[in-house]
Amino acid sequence: MCKITPYQVIFLDKSNENINEEDFNKLIKNTEILKFNRGHFLDYIIQIELIIDIVIENYLLHKKSTLKNVFRKNILNNRAIGLSNKMELLYEIIHEKEDLSNDDLIKLKKCLNFLRSERNKWAHGTIRFIQKRDRNTLKYIPNLIWISKGSEKYLELSEIYLNELVNKLKINKEILIKILKKRELLSRDFKYLA
Repeated sequence: MCKITPYQVIFLDKSNENINEEDFNKLIKNTEILKFNRGHFLDYIIQIELIIDIVIENYLLHKKSTLKNVFRKNILNNRAIGLSNKMELLYEIIHEKEDLSNDDLIKLKKCLNFLRSERNKWAHGTIRFIQKRDRNTLKYIPNLIWISKGSEKYLELSEIYLNELVNKLKINKEILIKILKKRELLSRDFKYLA
């Protein structure tokens, strides 16, 4: 009989924290899959952050500027200037320049807010399984657990949620690629592969 730590599973009955070997092996496999997905989401978010940096730099500095390294060091790579600050700056610049249609601008704002929220959950949260009873069967439901405003938050990692996350990240990246094309940082016939 294998034991699993409460770090990985939140049990219904704290007095009975046993789990059979088959369920244990399924949980280990599911944990590996979810951690892989977590890495995939964070990598996708990092790509989007890099695009945001490129777009901000392109709007604010002339392409022949000798201040690029100073700008990158003191603005883009400064720990005091977080992703939220960059997102707000990006939004304001694009809004001011009118480089997107109103529909795309609204979509961008929603996507950036979603990105900020999801980034914090995935970067600072942990994946745990919550034990639930379905009739006479025990199930282990994957959750992302993080701290927000001093309290613990739980999000069930359902297939619907994971698909929505992927779709919104794709939309975010597609809008930013539109901007890269408009700024001629990518060719107009660049094909975005998700």
